[in-house]
Amino acid sequence: MPDLLPRDDVTTWGPRQVPVPYATHWTGEDVTASRIVLRPDFAGIRYPDETPTDRDAHGVLWGRVRQDPGAGKPDFQALHPNRQRRTMEHRLCQVCAQPASHNRDGWLFLLNADHDHNGDTDTDTDRAGFEGALVTKPPLCLPCAQLATHHCPHLTRPTAIRSRRPRVWGVFGTLYTLTPAARLQPHHDLHLPYTHPALPWFLASQLVTELKRCTTVDLTTEFQALR
Repeated sequence: MPDLLPRDDVTTWGPRQVPVPYATHWTGEDVTASRIVLRPDFAGIRYPDETPTDRDAHGVLWGRVRQDPGAGKPDFQALHPNRQRRTMEHRLCQVCAQPASHNRDGWLFLLNADHDHNGDTDTDTDRAGFEGALVTKPPLCLPCAQLATHHCPHLTRPTAIRSRRPRVWGVFGTLYTLTPAARLQPHHDLHLPYTHPALPWFLASQLVTELKRCTTVDLTTEFQALR
């Protein structure tokens, strides 16, 4: 792999100056203690003090998390809901928040070679390529993809995918159901498409994109072309 390209637009942390992606959650960005209650019509969930900004364009309720990047330490395993959603919706690089790389083969995403089509879980079940993969990790620009392959410990078998038609598919988060005692019961870490009838009962934490018309590309060749 060629030498790392110099960057001055990416936040770093610690004595080793480790790059911190824009979409990363920081430990000081606490989850706001907002109570989830039944809607008056008993047809879903809501916040008692809900505002229009608490829901997306599909009417899905989103979790409230403080926006204060740099507070505490970076939690490299977690994405901040607002920043993840912004980069995914607008196809911005998850590391520097600038436009993600796009060419005739599509938008650039980095996945592990054993990515599970049902989400960002590593399994050995993916033998047919990445067409239709569901991802919560936003795309990247090429210089930041180089940083990610060099620094990210979770990219154990990085594979570069370009998708000509990445499609917003749905949300990841918590589904609430009613118990026989009429209490709300949360079911965590679920994916739900935007076409699902249970969306009024869902609390989203990440936006999910489906990768369509995919091509596997050679990052080393693309890195070298940058120089």
